[in-house]
Amino acid sequence: MKKIVFKLLALTFSLMALMSCSDDDYNGDVIGEDPTIPLMFGINAKGTVTGKMVENYELPGTDLTVSGNAFEMTMFNPATDEAIGTVIDINVDAQTFEDGSMFGENYTVFLFEDSQNSSLVLHNLIEMIPAPPANMNAFIKRENTLDNVVGGTGIYSSFVGGSTLNASLDMKDFAENKVGFDCLYGFTKMLH
Repeated sequence: MKKIVFKLLALTFSLMALMSCSDDDYNGDVIGEDPTIPLMFGINAKGTVTGKMVENYELPGTDLTVSGNAFEMTMFNPATDEAIGTVIDINVDAQTFEDGSMFGENYTVFLFEDSQNSSLVLHNLIEMIPAPPANMNAFIKRENTLDNVVGGTGIYSSFVGGSTLNASLDMKDFAENKVGFDCLYGFTKMLH
């Protein structure tokens, strides 16, 4: 008799445990995320370009317009080196210091050449550090930021996340407002 009671109790607890669980309790899969966007991906922006002033530039996927010195370069898939669009880096505010370093605010617009003309927009506060010899090269390193993506369109219209930045800049023609860029962005999508 004790064995039957024990088996009934075990069966009752098992059924209660099964009934208290639902599909919402399972976090192994991300529900509602766009499967075409990986959790992490990289973009390489490079080229030697001359900056030009832009006024009231409308940032795609946002309600923002900005003005500043804009540098437009080609965007590449770092794994294949295939051109995938254009990057526009807009410096909206900058302070330069005696040692050649610079602290600035900028927006980076990624315009993808895909079927939906997708875009991503970053907002960053960056510090540029000169490398010897001074005024010839500089580096920008932006540590992992979880929420510096401020807008997007197309397949990135609901993208929430951030990016890292490792950039080397050729500044030898900076007096002519010309800069050589080699920027590697690493994007991380936040899970909801």
